[in-house]
Amino acid sequence: MRHGSFRERALGSEQQREKDDNGFSVVEMLVALVVLSITMLAGAPFFVQSLTIVNKQRNMQAAIQLANTAMEHVRGLRGSSLLTGRSLKATQAQFDAAPASVKPYLTQMKVAGDPVIQDPTSTVGATAPISTAAQKVTVDGITFTQNIYVGNCEVYLTGTSTECVYPKAATIDTTKVLQFFRVVVLVTWPHASCRTTDGRCAYISTTLVSRASEPTFDFNRPSPQVLENNPTWYVGDTDVSYQMAARGGQLPNTWTVSSLPPGLTMNSAGLISGIPTTAVVLNATATVTDKYNRNNSAAVKFTVVRPPTVSMPANTTSQVGKTVALKATAANGVPAYKSYEVENLPLGLTFDTATGAIGGAPATPGTYLVTVTVTDANNRTGTGTYTHVVLPSLVLGALADQNLTLTSQLDVTATASGGDGVYTFSAVGLPPGPAIRVRDGVVSGRSTATGRFQPTITVTDGTGATASRQFVIIVDGSGTLKFTAPSLTAPDQSTKLLNAASLSLVTNASQLIPVPTVTMTVTGLPPGLTFNASTRVISGTPSAAGIYHVTATATSQTPPATSILNFTWTVTA
Repeated sequence: MRHGSFRERALGSEQQREKDDNGFSVVEMLVALVVLSITMLAGAPFFVQSLTIVNKQRNMQAAIQLANTAMEHVRGLRGSSLLTGRSLKATQAQFDAAPASVKPYLTQMKVAGDPVIQDPTSTVGATAPISTAAQKVTVDGITFTQNIYVGNCEVYLTGTSTECVYPKAATIDTTKVLQFFRVVVLVTWPHASCRTTDGRCAYISTTLVSRASEPTFDFNRPSPQVLENNPTWYVGDTDVSYQMAARGGQLPNTWTVSSLPPGLTMNSAGLISGIPTTAVVLNATATVTDKYNRNNSAAVKFTVVRPPTVSMPANTTSQVGKTVALKATAANGVPAYKSYEVENLPLGLTFDTATGAIGGAPATPGTYLVTVTVTDANNRTGTGTYTHVVLPSLVLGALADQNLTLTSQLDVTATASGGDGVYTFSAVGLPPGPAIRVRDGVVSGRSTATGRFQPTITVTDGTGATASRQFVIIVDGSGTLKFTAPSLTAPDQSTKLLNAASLSLVTNASQLIPVPTVTMTVTGLPPGLTFNASTRVISGTPSAAGIYHVTATATSQTPPATSILNFTWTVTA
């Protein structure tokens, strides 16, 4: 009985666990499905992007294959056949319509057409072996467009670049030019990932094909011929290595030359080397002899020049704000000089890269070591330096107007700053009596005349720069001759051009005892105005606009006295 009960309990527990397991499996399945859905949604962009990249790579492979096939077709033709059936006008139109991606290749090529087609208006070319028209090819549902461009290309052996050169330089040695056709294959196709204005991807392939006629082998080589040999070297060059040039001859060729510049030697193979020591233009005769003792002689010219140099301005001292005009001049080397370059030029100055002229006004004080570099026709450079010292501007401080009497002492000091600090002072227009000390700018002394004065004080520094200031001195006095009209404090006049003017000059002579006899003179009047000494009136019609500095002087003999009136007369237009 107990055993049976135990078995029933075991079976019951088994059923309960099975029931519980079934419940958890359903929940777990639902959770797993949710997680799987989230994972798939998150990975969708990745799969889409991966598919896009794979499609783009597949299209690129197809474009490369199409371009390679086109190149094989080109290489299967003779160089002389590349232009067959392509008119010049059709080729030009194809070049003009080319997209921007291929333009850099075409700008170095010269448009050429089939020389057999003589009609300049002909537009044939679409049916040529290498068509001028675009060709459409569909691969895996994608339409590819293929264009093949053909043009002349020349490569210079004298340079370091192997790119096409067009137009050809006028002075190039034609024996050192390789003539090719350049063939450019452009394959384009649409794709959303290509960020171009027309939404098209592009693949470009290019090659060079010789323009020379197919070689004809002839073992009977012609006699050797000396080609043009006119090299130029620079004094002191340590890397001279020049091979004399000849055409023809049964190798090896043997060379001799009548003379060489000092420092250079030539071996029997025609290789010139050494270090040139002297500038010279040497006309010589070169002879080349081949294996069979056939020879040819020709005139050659060997030129040795000094490296380019720059004649610099002398060391210069100038001031801020003062205009300078200097020049660096190239010498030696091989003209014409390509350009001048400058370093460390004071701020505010300009430099002409074509002539080496330096001009303008420096803006910042300082000491500048200026370097100028010149480049000659062979790209050799030379440099020169000079020191440009820019001083602060020379400044003369303001001078206060002065009001004095005949018994007063004039005491004014002119103060300067800037420049080189070595100052010399001078003055013009002071009243009679006072003077200026040259070394320190002190103006002192008693005036012996009444009136109004407009002296100008000038300071000059050690470089010759100057600065000036003008001020007014009024000297009054009692019981002595002086001007009463116009007023000493406001005597300046202004008149319009061609308008009548009149000004009376009056002194206090009638108020003095005894009444002195006064003589009056006037200088500096505007054109058209005159002074009447009897009436003591300035009158007339001014005929020229400007600012005029007028001086009126009144003198008496008994008692002796002088009064001077300085004022400005402005004639406006």
